[in-house]
Amino acid sequence: MKLSSIAILAIGVPTAVQAGGFVSSCAQIFLGGTWINALCRNPSGTYIPTAKDLNAEIGNANGLLIRRSSGYANSCKDCSLDNGVLRCSCLRLNRYTPASINLNNFLSNRNGVLTWD
Repeated sequence: MKLSSIAILAIGVPTAVQAGGFVSSCAQIFLGGTWINALCRNPSGTYIPTAKDLNAEIGNANGLLIRRSSGYANSCKDCSLDNGVLRCSCLRLNRYTPASINLNNFLSNRNGVLTWD
């Protein structure tokens, strides 16, 4: 009786949905202008082309790349993407300084589509 009660309790425990982590289920990830482009796996295992305009969600706050802002491309240059990390030189006090933001923390692959968390 105890064993079946434990099994019922374990089934009722909700599982957490992990936010971010698109790098683990997408391939051929690259930056094209301000757009992140990738082939992301859907539930059936097919890789689908998908893209997201980073300039609509990422901004420059005094030399720091931040989310839930926009327009980083207006004050940042020489941007690159490496393993989900966007790296740029961004204006801070009239000088360009290195800045980065890990997109893998809040960009997810949802059914083959890049989605902000």
